[in-house]
Amino acid sequence: MSGIQHETHPAPAADVGAIEDALLADLAGRLGGGLAEELTEGGSPARLSRLELPGREPQVLKLLVDIPGAVDGHDLGSFRVKIRQIEKILTDLPELRGVYTGLVDEFHGDDWAAYTMPFYANRDIAAPLRDGGDGEAGEDSAEAVKRYEPQLGVILSDLIGKGYLRSTAETGPGHIAEVHADRLVRRFWLLQKYLPAALVDAATIVVNGIVCRNPLKLAQSLLDAPELTAGVDPGRLYYPVHGDLNTRNILVTDDHALAAGDGGYRIIDPRGTLDHWDPAYDLSKILFSFTVWDAGLRKGFSLDGQGGEWQVAIEGGNYPGYRTAATGLLGLMRGLPAFRELTGRDPGWESRYLLGHAFHLLGEAACRLSDIKKRTGEDTEDQLDPVDLAAGHYLYGVLFLEDAVRQLETNGRIDHDAALSHLN
Repeated sequence: MSGIQHETHPAPAADVGAIEDALLADLAGRLGGGLAEELTEGGSPARLSRLELPGREPQVLKLLVDIPGAVDGHDLGSFRVKIRQIEKILTDLPELRGVYTGLVDEFHGDDWAAYTMPFYANRDIAAPLRDGGDGEAGEDSAEAVKRYEPQLGVILSDLIGKGYLRSTAETGPGHIAEVHADRLVRRFWLLQKYLPAALVDAATIVVNGIVCRNPLKLAQSLLDAPELTAGVDPGRLYYPVHGDLNTRNILVTDDHALAAGDGGYRIIDPRGTLDHWDPAYDLSKILFSFTVWDAGLRKGFSLDGQGGEWQVAIEGGNYPGYRTAATGLLGLMRGLPAFRELTGRDPGWESRYLLGHAFHLLGEAACRLSDIKKRTGEDTEDQLDPVDLAAGHYLYGVLFLEDAVRQLETNGRIDHDAALSHLN
C-alpha cells in the first residue's frame, strides 16, 4: 500500500488518553465493579469497556471526552443526545424495548459524559459474510448470504413496522441538501487539513479511471440549486429509530430466537436525534457498511496517486459475501411488506438511498480524522493510518457522488445497478 503522503496526523490532546483512563477507573469504582476488557469494534471515538460487577450481569461502560474539532455525530453534544434518544425509544416503543439497547446509568461532567448498558454476548449481523462464513467449514459466501438475509429481514421488518412507521411528519423540498450536502460542507475543513490538496482542492479528480468533480463543489451546487434533488426529496419523515444503522450497530444475540421471530438481536448506539428522520438515511448506512466501510476499517485501503490519477481499493479486496449483500440489499428490502408500506408513495426513495450512500462515504472520511481510536488491520498488529482510512473513504465517496449527481442531472433519478457498478 503506497498510502497518502502527509506531514501531520490527526491526534488527540496529549493527555486525553490519561484523562479517559482515569475517568473509566473512577466510574467503575463508583459502580462497584472492575474493568474487564476494552471493546474496540465500534466506529466512534468513544471508549467502551466491559464492566464486571460482583453478583450482577456484566455491563458496558461507554465514555466520551470532549475533543475540540470533533465532527457532528462524534461530538459531546451528540453523545448526550444519544442517551436521550435511547430513553425516548424505550419509553415510546414498548414493542422494541426487548431488542433495543438498554440504559442503566448515566454520568456527566463539564467536558465528558458516559453511560452504561447491559453487555450482550453477540456477533454483528455481517459476521457470517466475512471469509465465507463465521467459521463453519465449507461454507461459501452464497451460503452465508442465505443465512444472513432472513435475519436482516426480520430485524428490518421490526424496525420499520414497529419503529419508523410509528409516527410521521411532513417535510418540504431541500431535505437532501440540508441533511447531506450541508453536512459535507461543514466537515470539509477537516479533509482539507489532512488530505493532499490534489484530492480536496482540485476542480476534478480522476478516481479509478473516472473523471469526477470536486465533491465540495457538488455539495455546494445542491445547496445553491435544490431543485436538482426536488424530485427525490422525501415528502415525509418518520420516527427517529436510529440515525446510524451501520452493521456494527446491529447485534445478533440468539440465532434461534431470531429465526423464530422472538427477538434474538439488539440495536445499539443511535446517532443522537429526537426529531423525525428519513429512513433512507439509515438504510443506506447498511449499504455503505457492505460496499466500503466495514471491510475498509478491518483491512485498510490500497491507495495510489501516481500520474495524477488515483486508484483506490480495499486492501486484499472486499469480502465476497459483502459484495453480494450490497447488490442484493435493495431486493431484500423490497420483499418486506413493512418496507413496501414505507416507500410505496415515495418514488424518490431509491435515488435518495443511493445518493445518501455516496454522502455517507464522504462524511465518514471526516469521521476517520476526528476519531482518535487506534485501529489495527485484520491480519496485522500494525495500526491503520487514519489519514489513509480517510482517503480511502473519500476517494470512494468522490466516485459514487459523481455518478449519483451525474445520473440526477441526466435522468432525474439514480439507477441502482449503474450506481453499484463502481464496486471493485
